[in-house]
Amino acid sequence: MSDVALVTGAATGIGAATVRQLSEKGAKVAVCDINEAVGSELADEVGGTFIPCNVADFDSVASAVAACADLLGEPTLAHLNAGIMTVPTDDPFLAIEDVSVEQFNRIVGVNLGGVFNGLKALLPRMKMADGGAITITASTAAFGELPIDPLYSATKHSLVGFARSIATANADTNVRVNVICPGVVDTAIVPEAFRSFPMLTPDDLAKEVVDLLFNGANGEVRVKTSGQDGFVVPATNVNSGDGASLG
Repeated sequence: MSDVALVTGAATGIGAATVRQLSEKGAKVAVCDINEAVGSELADEVGGTFIPCNVADFDSVASAVAACADLLGEPTLAHLNAGIMTVPTDDPFLAIEDVSVEQFNRIVGVNLGGVFNGLKALLPRMKMADGGAITITASTAAFGELPIDPLYSATKHSLVGFARSIATANADTNVRVNVICPGVVDTAIVPEAFRSFPMLTPDDLAKEVVDLLFNGANGEVRVKTSGQDGFVVPATNVNSGDGASLG
């Protein structure tokens, strides 16, 4: 039986490359994005199905997951990939005190809320079915500072801790949750200030995503940067003695 894969932020960049590589491996792919024109074209190219999805809206995500199940089968693989920066690519970056509440809510709603919504919609269905794997796109910005966009860095820091905690909470289930943390990837959201750095291609990163989906360990956090093999970032937790972990 073919795997069924659901990819968010799937129309372009990392998501599109992952869609293509999953399709090449025989998966039936739900291409989930707000960009219907480009997403539909990609779905036609790979023999997948485009499903409109606004990751910041739980009802939209839940509807996309349900549509995937109805049209292709219950998803066994999911790449929660949608992400944005605080300001559009060509706009000047803002000091944190100049960021509007609306901009704050938007980036948190997409980058962190989108993953929450995806996990909330997917985990119960995967647990009830044959299990599966969920890979979340974070960033190497999760491990350091990013002065030109502190909110982007904050959301990516959050995703690593969130995903590791969810993975541990679900360790006795048939679902694996893990994380890919890329360095700079040559996509449309990369600001000009980053384009002097060595960049991964979307295909380079998609190979790591697909490997994590099929082979990655539950709770694995993997870094991939240009010119370097992917490597795992170990957790540094301290057991509190009551079943919780601190660190």
